[in-house]
Amino acid sequence: MNNYLISLLLTFPFFLGAQGIQESIKTVVQDHIEHHQFSGTVLVADQGTVIYQEAFGRTQLEEGEVITPESVFGIASITKMLTAIRILQLVETEQLNLEDNLATLLPDLDIPKNRKITVHHLLLHISGLPNESDLIYLQKRNPAEFIQEVLAQKGKSAGFGKYNYNNVDYVLLGMIIERLTQKSWEDNIEEQFIKPLKLEKTGFLAKDNYPQGFAYAYQFDQQNQPVQDPDFHIENFYAAGNMYSTAADLLKIDQAMYGDQLLQEESKAIMFKSYPAYNYTGYSVWTYRYPFVKSQPKIMERRGGILGANVVLIRLLESQQTIIILSNNNAFNPDSFGDETNLREALIRLLAKEAPEK
Repeated sequence: MNNYLISLLLTFPFFLGAQGIQESIKTVVQDHIEHHQFSGTVLVADQGTVIYQEAFGRTQLEEGEVITPESVFGIASITKMLTAIRILQLVETEQLNLEDNLATLLPDLDIPKNRKITVHHLLLHISGLPNESDLIYLQKRNPAEFIQEVLAQKGKSAGFGKYNYNNVDYVLLGMIIERLTQKSWEDNIEEQFIKPLKLEKTGFLAKDNYPQGFAYAYQFDQQNQPVQDPDFHIENFYAAGNMYSTAADLLKIDQAMYGDQLLQEESKAIMFKSYPAYNYTGYSVWTYRYPFVKSQPKIMERRGGILGANVVLIRLLESQQTIIILSNNNAFNPDSFGDETNLREALIRLLAKEAPEK
């Protein structure tokens, strides 16, 4: 999208009403379909009311069904957000302390520096534990096997107390949840999120076991040709990234986070706290003042990406506006920051244009 089009779209004031906003959003999204090969669904809501939702593309490269707003997507590391919330729920019920260490919580695992690494370190990705090799997803691994194999590989690490985004930290958090509750991590998510929030199309992915209406992911190769993602053991991601959902279900989670149904205000403040020294992360989410418009709206967001599955949940906290983008190809980059040609960035700027300045 060229600078002129961005500037033109950002001049549309909110007092034009819902129809004006819908048309502005539609113009932005259509540009990314025509020029950026976007495939997936986009939902925009204002205080929980959907003001725009459309879907584009197909669920599979060959003979796939047309993607609809009801299509199901892998949500990758948005899964981590639910794991973090469940951990904080256990803190609220005094079953867990953020300063509890791995030696106490998971004594059966032989983890380096297990007396130093606490729940707090895991939530912030500052445990010093290494990243896994992609080869770990070629065979089914339960969480304990996953941890043991990653540690045996002795991959590179930033060191204890330094930021290193990984899946290992959240696999360990899932295991902690299981040990404390004596229930599987999946049962915890069912009981705390899926059932009470009536998430009708949210669940857990496993190799060769995908829900009806699933949007299978693909990537563009160096020749810009689409290639279907391999059918790997996505269940190995476990509490770090093996869930699926729809935009509508993610909106239900977004709205529940404004009240106290999931967390008390004190817990949300802890979860959303931003740590500049650790890449501005909080507990599984990033909360910050968006610097690229004058109003600098306060944003909390959670991004995710596994191969061709690339997704983002963006929450403009003060205006209670929501942007959800679920894509089944890697043409959409959820990790953009400041790139006005990116769909995520263009929609944030559009919604934030008329927000009060800070």
